[in-house]
This record gives sequence, C-alpha cells and structure tokens, in this order.
Amino acid sequence: MRKAKIIGTGMAVPDCVVDNHLLARCFTTSDEWITQRTGIKERRVLPSTYRFLLKLAEAPDKTAYIREVYERGVDGRIDADLTPADLGREASEMALKSAGVQIDDIDFIIATTTVPEYAYPHTGAVMSAKFGLTSTPVLNLQQGCSGFVYALAVADAFIRIGTYRRVLVVGAEALSTMLEYSDRGRDMAVLFADGAGAVVLQSVDASSRSGFISHHLHQDGTILDKLFGEIYGASTYPIVSKKKIDDGRAKPFMNGRAVFSHAVRRFKEVMREALEANGLTPEDVDFYLFHQANQRILDAIAEHAKIPEHKLFNNVHKYGNTSAASVPICIHEAFTAGRIREGDLVLTAAFGAGFAWGASLFRW
Repeated sequence: MRKAKIIGTGMAVPDCVVDNHLLARCFTTSDEWITQRTGIKERRVLPSTYRFLLKLAEAPDKTAYIREVYERGVDGRIDADLTPADLGREASEMALKSAGVQIDDIDFIIATTTVPEYAYPHTGAVMSAKFGLTSTPVLNLQQGCSGFVYALAVADAFIRIGTYRRVLVVGAEALSTMLEYSDRGRDMAVLFADGAGAVVLQSVDASSRSGFISHHLHQDGTILDKLFGEIYGASTYPIVSKKKIDDGRAKPFMNGRAVFSHAVRRFKEVMREALEANGLTPEDVDFYLFHQANQRILDAIAEHAKIPEHKLFNNVHKYGNTSAASVPICIHEAFTAGRIREGDLVLTAAFGAGFAWGASLFRW
C-alpha cells in the first residue's frame, strides 16, 4: 500500500502590487472599507491589469475609458503579457527545485484554474507546452477556490492505487482579467487577485509517518447562482456578444452574504468531519492552512474552533483571494518560514464556487 507525501513546494505572484488606495481612485471604495470587510491591504495582478488600473485612476471619464478598453484592449492590445500558465510554470519550477527533481521525473500533472487562457484546452495543457512536454498526461480541474484541495485528493488517489509515483499539482490564477473595476463590480474587484502555487507529491509506503491521511470533498450545486461566471459559457447564444457584455453577463457574480455564511458553515463541517474520521480533536492539529478567502471568514473559523494564533497561517492581507492558488501559496510560505516542521499534523480546507468545499489532513 502507498500514499502521497509533499516533497517540494513553490509559488509565483506577479510583480505588480495594487493597494487599496489605488482601487479607491478607480471606483467608490476606501482603504478602511476594504480592510474592515476583507482584511486585504494589497494584492498582486498581471502587468496588463496594472496598466489598466493606473490609467483608469487618472481617467476623467472612467466609464468612457472602460468602454474604450472593452473595444480595443489596454494600450490597443488584447493579448495578456502574463497568463496563468506562466505563473503556474514559475511556481512549478520552484517546487521541482525544492523537491530535487526535474520536470521529466513527473509522471502526471494536475492543474486547477478558474479562468484559463482558452475555453479549451485548459491551463494545464498550455503550461505543459511551456515545459516542452509532449507525452506527460495532464488533468485539468475547475473547482474554483476549492480546486487545489480537490487536486490533492485526486493526486493522492492516483498514487495510492499505484498508477503514478510522482505528481505535480498546480493552482494558477489570473482572476484580475475577469473583474469589473467599477462600482458595479466592486465587491469582487477588491477581493480577487493573481498568483500560482505548486507542490510535488511522491509515493511513499503507507506505513510512513508522513503523508496524506484523508480527504473530504463536497459540493452543493443547488445554490451555484450565488457565485458564478458566465463569461464564455454556453449559457448564452452566441457565447460572446455585445449584449452579453453590455448586460454585465461577461463578468462574474457573487452574493457576498450568501458566500460568507455558507463558507463559514461548510468550513466548520468539513473540519469536524476530517477530525472525527481520524479520531482526532482540534487540539491534535499542529497547523491549519485555510484558503485565504476573506479575513472575516478566517476569523470566524478560528474563533469557532478555538485555534490559537500560532497554529494558523494567514497571508490574505498581502495577496488577496487567489482562488485555487491560495492553498499552495500558503503551504509554500508556511513551510519556507519554518511555521510547519517535520512531523506536524496539518489540516487544509477550502470553499468556493459551485458551491464546492473540502479538507485534506496530512502529516508533514
């Protein structure tokens, strides 16, 4: 019997930093408003998004400038200068180096992205091309913010049944490309950002103390209308049209109150499920790594589970919500900062669009 163990971690974020003050120059908001509701002080975005925001902040007629960008792109360009696959490759290269392996040593890749470069093929295929891979299988997941936890479960399953020995798992996001930086899109524009994280998983004997212990996944599609994005979806005909854009249906939608209440509830449930399944209590866990959705959500979970500050890792204040990249970025930063040590019992959990949520329990 085998199981998966994390042997390498990596992350990548764009160089461009957008603080709350810049957003306040683009639409009706303030540093105080954003900080109180989200805990976010700044976030990273693609260079193309950054150039757009700088010009939007200076535009005397912001509506007119946004319309111009929709018609001709930023600086007359519509091609992004950085994509999720670029970020994913950078994070993967760091994880491979950390693990002491090469990309050719990887048997299988799982990539999870909310907004890929193309409707199809997905970001994993684009990333594999950047590596020059011509045969390595790639599985693409689109589970929103819970994507990385789902990907860990799938990778562990493949390793447990012996199909693959070494798996690269990547969460890569360029969410700034889908946001509406206006009063209408404010609630999402202040939250989401760009970045990528990756881990290398390797097969170890099931008797090994370190490695994944269990995974717990759930989804409730009956309330998917609380957080969704049509964008290029086949929910309309044609898929893309001027009317779809004018009606705001090419932009994502989020009911913030519903997401908050469901997220807190599901986090509590899945944490309890993971612990009870293994005969553990919250005190037995050495470290908690949660999806960085919103500081208020993280605070509510910590208060409910009575998690002491030294056991909880937060970086939402400097990166914002990077969706599927959030958990692996946390894993990498917590490990490299020495917050996670060998032998530590770690619980990671995430909640996102779908609504989909899950938790993974592992020993470092």
